[in-house]
Amino acid sequence: MSGDESPSTNSRNKITVLIPTFNRRVQLQQAVESVLQERRVPVEVHIFDNASTDQTEAYVRNLVANDSRVIYLRRPENIGSTANYQHALGTVSTAYFVPLADDDWLLPGFLHDAYQILEGHREVGAAVFVTEARDEAGSFIETYPAPLEKLHFGLLHPREHLTDWMRYLHYGWSSVLWRKETLACVGAPYLRTGLPSDVDFQLQIFCQYPVYLCNRPGAVYSVHSNQASRDFNVSHIHSWALLFQRLDREIDRRKIFTLEEYLPLRKCIEERYRGAWRAPAETELSTRARLSAAMAAGFRLGDWDTAFSLLEGVPSESAPGASNVFRLPSTGRELEARLAGTADSADDLLGLTIAWMKLARKNAELLEDEIAEATQARRDTHAELSGEVLRLSREHDELVTELLACRTRESSAFAKFEVAEKGRLESAKKFQELSSRPLVRIARKLGLLQLTK
Repeated sequence: MSGDESPSTNSRNKITVLIPTFNRRVQLQQAVESVLQERRVPVEVHIFDNASTDQTEAYVRNLVANDSRVIYLRRPENIGSTANYQHALGTVSTAYFVPLADDDWLLPGFLHDAYQILEGHREVGAAVFVTEARDEAGSFIETYPAPLEKLHFGLLHPREHLTDWMRYLHYGWSSVLWRKETLACVGAPYLRTGLPSDVDFQLQIFCQYPVYLCNRPGAVYSVHSNQASRDFNVSHIHSWALLFQRLDREIDRRKIFTLEEYLPLRKCIEERYRGAWRAPAETELSTRARLSAAMAAGFRLGDWDTAFSLLEGVPSESAPGASNVFRLPSTGRELEARLAGTADSADDLLGLTIAWMKLARKNAELLEDEIAEATQARRDTHAELSGEVLRLSREHDELVTELLACRTRESSAFAKFEVAEKGRLESAKKFQELSSRPLVRIARKLGLLQLTK
């Protein structure tokens, strides 16, 4: 097939497997053979050769001559992997399709079983299978998304399905059989967000269509040192920003989640992919590029650490004697108020705003430290006061106990005094009685008896 020809238009209930390729003759053979072994359902393999310089062309032309299910498109020049995928997706004319990376391969039964699912569930936009990750030697590494025991399987509608998708991991799209109609959700050109477009592709479709998720592997993702996904770095930050912007729009437009439900899920995605846009670029970014990336990181992705890091070394202070066009608020209770700079353009203004936000966050951290110290001091003081109150309480209890003991002793002494007084009164009475007797009075007068009280 020449570069000007189009793939077959006989699309009734047929699967097109799209394989963009460049200089991967050996890996391509494994990918193609994994498709052609399936003869129970109608399948075509469309190979999009991005001007390979190895033996790819000879291999594929031999396939074309021997199997009518193989369609070959060779480009006269290399247009880049994203553009090659872009073109491949734009040629889909059959009922179903699978984008298959030339270094991955399908597992037996996947196309047949996924086909039966989409034939039996007309409302489903995709039949999704699990992906196996294997190293260059073919050894098993892991299955993803993971953990499988936390996922829901079977027929899933957007709300239930996206909850799992956002919390855990996107699918290897070679493990997904897509219905052609779903392409309208993504909108041509289908890889709008560049390198992370497979993530955007899935999200846009999953926001609209139910899916059928199967708990078994459908394809193998080959992990090796020459993968495109290893090229992610800070230069792709605008692609991620656009991806999240498109996701936010769809979630809001379709009211899949409330804002309170969505934000924690969005946070999960941000944390999962943050390493991809934080990796250093292969070449030094210009000042303007760093400023632009910092704005995308901070304002669109909420990754202010990356935004501030990108601005390290970028001038943010106004030149001596410059007019003060834009004055940013002073920050910090103990820091001297100062101008953040002069803005001569919108880019300058945003850059200076980010620089001010960095200073504001630093001061906020200082305030948080002060608050933490004050809180700890309050706790220490509270602990000391609590100890003093406890000590005084114990002393009070001891004094009350002593007072009660004194009162007990006082009551006992008073009782004894009453008994003694009663005895004294009785003795005095008896003495009076005895003294009044005649014989006792005579004896006293004669000096024969002395009586004392």
